[in-house]
Amino acid sequence: MTSVKNYIKIIVQCKTYNGGNMPYNITEDKIEEIKNLNDIVDVINELVPLKRAGANYNARCPFHKEQTPSFVVSPDKQIYHCFGCGENGDVINFIMKYKNYTFVETIEYLAKRAGIILEEKKTNNINNEKNKRLYEINRQAAIFYFNNLKNNDKALKYLEKRKIENKVIKKFGLGYAIKEWDKLLVYLKKKGYKEEEILQTGLIINNKKKNSYYDRFRNRVIFPIVDTKKRIIGFGGRVLDNTLPKYINSPDSFIFNKGRNLYGLNIAKNHIKNKRFILAEGYMDVIKLHNYGYDTAVASLGTALTDNQVKLMRRYTKKFYVAYDSDQAGLKASLKALNILKKNNLDANVVIMPDGCDPDEFLTNYGKIKFDELIKKSLDYFEFLDFYYSKLFDKDDKIQYINKFFDSINNINSIIERELVLEKLAMKVNVSKETVINEYNRIHKKYVKNKTNKVVKNLNSKPTNKIMRTYEDKIIEIILANADMVLLLKDFIDNKIFVKDEYNLIFKKLYDYKIENKEISVYNINELNNLKLNLEKVEEYKNLPNEDIMLLFKECKKKIKMKYYEEKRREYKEHLKKSSKEIEAKELMQKIIDLDKEMKKLKEEVY
Repeated sequence: MTSVKNYIKIIVQCKTYNGGNMPYNITEDKIEEIKNLNDIVDVINELVPLKRAGANYNARCPFHKEQTPSFVVSPDKQIYHCFGCGENGDVINFIMKYKNYTFVETIEYLAKRAGIILEEKKTNNINNEKNKRLYEINRQAAIFYFNNLKNNDKALKYLEKRKIENKVIKKFGLGYAIKEWDKLLVYLKKKGYKEEEILQTGLIINNKKKNSYYDRFRNRVIFPIVDTKKRIIGFGGRVLDNTLPKYINSPDSFIFNKGRNLYGLNIAKNHIKNKRFILAEGYMDVIKLHNYGYDTAVASLGTALTDNQVKLMRRYTKKFYVAYDSDQAGLKASLKALNILKKNNLDANVVIMPDGCDPDEFLTNYGKIKFDELIKKSLDYFEFLDFYYSKLFDKDDKIQYINKFFDSINNINSIIERELVLEKLAMKVNVSKETVINEYNRIHKKYVKNKTNKVVKNLNSKPTNKIMRTYEDKIIEIILANADMVLLLKDFIDNKIFVKDEYNLIFKKLYDYKIENKEISVYNINELNNLKLNLEKVEEYKNLPNEDIMLLFKECKKKIKMKYYEEKRREYKEHLKKSSKEIEAKELMQKIIDLDKEMKKLKEEVY
C-alpha cells in the first residue's frame, strides 16, 4: 500500500512531468485529510457493489475477471486487497487504478467528493514552514499554561472541586491562563516568536486603537485541542466562575478548523476497538467522562456536529452514543447529530439524562454506576424520534408528529431500515403500514420496499412511465443518471447477455464511451434516441441514494438475465426437437438442466 510519504514522492514526480507546474499545494496533511474524509468502503461501494462479510466487505474484483468474490475491503485498516490478482492499496490507489486517473486527478476527485477545497500552488514551501511555526507556538503556549496551572492553587482547587483527577489533568494537558493582559505574549516573544505570527494562531488579539496586542485567554482553565497526529492546533478556555462568556475558543486559522476536528479524538481513537464513541457537547463533559473511565468520549468544538467530523470518526467505528445535555436545546442538538450520523449509515443511541443534566453534572452527582444504567437504557433511532416528537406534539396532533417523523426518516439511506421504521411508526399511530408508506413516498419521493420485496414507487408516478419500457431501457436511464454504473455490466456485454442484438451494440457503445471518458448522453449517442427512454426518470434517479439506485439496477439486471436464460432454454428445446443424434440430444438435455438450475438460483437471489 502506498504511504503518505510515497505520495509525496509522486507529487515531486508530477512536478517534473508537468514542467514544474504542480497545480495544487498538496502536502502530507492535505493527503491525510482527504483520506480521512473519504471512507474507503463508501468510495468503493459507489463504484463496485460491496457485500458485508464479517468485519470486512467483499466483491468480485473489478481488476480481473472472476466468478467467486476475492476482492476484500477492510473498514478498520482502510485498505483493499484482491486475493486473486494481488491488487491492493488505499482509497487513493483504488481510484487511480479503477478510473485510470493520474494522482492529481484522483486528489481532485476525492477532494471534491469530501467538500475539500484544494489550494492552488503558489507558496508551498513557505506555507509549510509557516504551519510548522504555528504548531511550535501552540506547543510552547500549552507548556506555559500547564506550568501556570501547577503553580496556581485557585485553578487547581477549582478542578478538584469539579472532581477532575490529576492523572486526567496530565492526560489532556490542561492549563491555566493567569489574569493578566499579556503574560503569554511576553513569554512567547522571549522564545523568539514575532507578534504577527503569534496573532495567526489566535492566541493574541490586535487592539487596533492602541496599535498593541493582548492575550485572548485570561483567568481561564485551558483545554489544548490536539489533532490525530498529536499536534496542538488550538485551545478552549473556561472561566472559573459563572461570568460570561463561559467558554471561548481559538478562531479558525491555517492549522485549525473547528468543523473538521474533535476534542479528545486524539485519545479516544486509541481506545475505540469494540466500543462506541460517546459524543458530548463540551470540554468538561469529555474530561469528566474520561475521568470516570469512558475513554472514547469526544466533543465537537463549540459548533453543531458536522458532516466532516462524522466522516473523520467513522474511520474508527460505526457505532455511537450521543450524550448531550438533556434540556430542550440539548435534545434538539441530539436530533441533529442523530440524523447526520444516520445519513452517514452509522448507528447511534441517545443517552437521556434527567433534569436537564449534562454528563459532567450527572457523573459528579450520581457517579459511574448510575451513568452505566443510563447507557443501558439509551434510546435507539426510532425510540428517540418518538421520545422527542411526543414532547413537541400532544397525542391528538398525529399529522404533525408523523410529518416530523418523515423528515427525520428521510436521512435513512437503507430502504430496508426505512421500511422497518415506517412499520413501527404505523403501529405507533395506529394507521396501516401501507398508508404510512404511500404517504411517505408521496411526500418525499423515496423508494420503500413492500412485503413482496418489490419496489413501491411514489403515488405521483405518471401513467406514461408504464408504456412498454423494457428493463434494458430502464438500465440505460440509470446509466444516464450515473455513468459509472455501465461498468457493472461488463460481463453482460462480453457475453452478449442482451437478447436483442440492438441492445448488445448499444451497451457496448455505452461501455466504450465510459472507458474512453466520453460523455454519455442522448445528445451524443444517436442510438439512444430510437428507444422509449423517460428523461424525467433520469433526473429522479440522480436524486436517489446509492443503495436505492443499486437495488433498481440489480432488479433490472436480474430480469434481463432471466430473459436471456429463457431465450437460450427455448433455443435448446427447439434444437432438441429437431435433433436425431443421441449424443447431441444428451448434450442439449444437460444444457437445459444446467439452465434450469441457474434460473432457480437467480429467482432465489436476494440483495
